[in-house]
Amino acid sequence: MCRRLFRSMKTFLTKLFVQPYRRRVEPTKTVAIVVPVSDRDGFLPEERISLRHLTHHLGHYEKFLIAPPMRDYDLEGFEVRRFPRKFFGSVAAHNHLLYTPLFFRAFEGYEYVFFYHLDSLVFSDQLSAWCQRGIDYIGPPWLQCEDTPWVTKPRVGNGGFTLLRVEAALKVVYNRYLAHPGTYWLDMFCRNHRALGSAISVMKKLKPRLQNSKLINTPLEELERWENPGPSSRNVDMFWGDKAIKYLPEFKVASFEEGLEFAFEAAPRKCFELNGRRMPFGCHAWARYDRNFWEPHLLKDAAVEQLA
Repeated sequence: MCRRLFRSMKTFLTKLFVQPYRRRVEPTKTVAIVVPVSDRDGFLPEERISLRHLTHHLGHYEKFLIAPPMRDYDLEGFEVRRFPRKFFGSVAAHNHLLYTPLFFRAFEGYEYVFFYHLDSLVFSDQLSAWCQRGIDYIGPPWLQCEDTPWVTKPRVGNGGFTLLRVEAALKVVYNRYLAHPGTYWLDMFCRNHRALGSAISVMKKLKPRLQNSKLINTPLEELERWENPGPSSRNVDMFWGDKAIKYLPEFKVASFEEGLEFAFEAAPRKCFELNGRRMPFGCHAWARYDRNFWEPHLLKDAAVEQLA
């Protein structure tokens, strides 16, 4: 009886804060390029190379740096969009940002957002053409290889070089909260854990004494999963590639073959062969996976004065 009452109250309270998605702004532009930046000063040499490729091949698109407050960035051709500091500083923090409507609402005037992390490369201007394919989510595919031994099924996945339809993403985020009201409160708890440090310390002390208390254990267990998102499948790219369709059945994820045309990540030489020995639109984690493969394709002679 108590559990049923608790669930009813949780559902009622969630619906007070979360309504079914309604478009506030009609999209009038096709795509915004979004570049998340860290909360440290400056850019690393490899990040400069990634920016060089972006400005050379896609410089005429609208580009945004996703940045924390109180950080100065002055890159020609980029507008800065700032979000709370709690969404920066770690993979887990970035994941939280892309699970919240706050981020996607900021780009509701665009049909798509194109995520370009600063360990990516782009090799040509195919962005508009990919936006015309009618796909909701596409990124470099994961395949079974030594670099990614955890992959059991080849599929589109990685989120570092990704095209995502804004309206579809917002529908998924809202539907997730409405389908599972508890996720709204757990997300709020986890993304604000830095501000709740004292309360969390008390909860951890009480946990051994209240081992059967879901009110104590569930938030702490969820926080642990968020802080180590890989093994717990909390990485946002796994969510969009594997789980978003549960909350929006018509959500269209690109095929593995389309992903190969779009970008490579792990095992680029194998991807190159699978893609008919053709270069993709771009790649992610180029310096991490077989840098020697990418070296001949780097723009070495283009100067980006503002990054000097």
